[in-house]
Amino acid sequence: MTTRIVGQKPDAPDARLRCPKDATIMEKLPIGTFHVDHCGRCGGMWFDPYELEAVLRTQGAPIEVDFGTAKHTYANKVYRSETLECPRDHSVMLQIPDPRQPHVIIDLCRSCGGVFLDSGELKDLNEFTLGERVRAFFLKR
Repeated sequence: MTTRIVGQKPDAPDARLRCPKDATIMEKLPIGTFHVDHCGRCGGMWFDPYELEAVLRTQGAPIEVDFGTAKHTYANKVYRSETLECPRDHSVMLQIPDPRQPHVIIDLCRSCGGVFLDSGELKDLNEFTLGERVRAFFLKR
């Protein structure tokens, strides 16, 4: 059974993205000139290629998009399965630590280049603390 959007042709597939964690239809939040897909249930966020970098560069955007807390304990881990599928192409996503903040695990789609972050992770990436800067400095050496 396919879900229909009002005004959509009867045979057209549903173009809205579903959250890779809990399958909730994601809502689009406007940020500057683009939209970020946001799950109203778990708070997860989907970023198409280059959107994550643009959000991190936009003053105040991480707070507008991420409703979680940046405390290294992401409350929605309960929904997480072992692997997540890309909401765009349904390929298995890779789990990789952020190079500057390895406690943040980024779910990356190798096929389309999209990124999924749990609720709170965007704020965490945005808050690069002094301790994290010192660690990053010594890791480079």
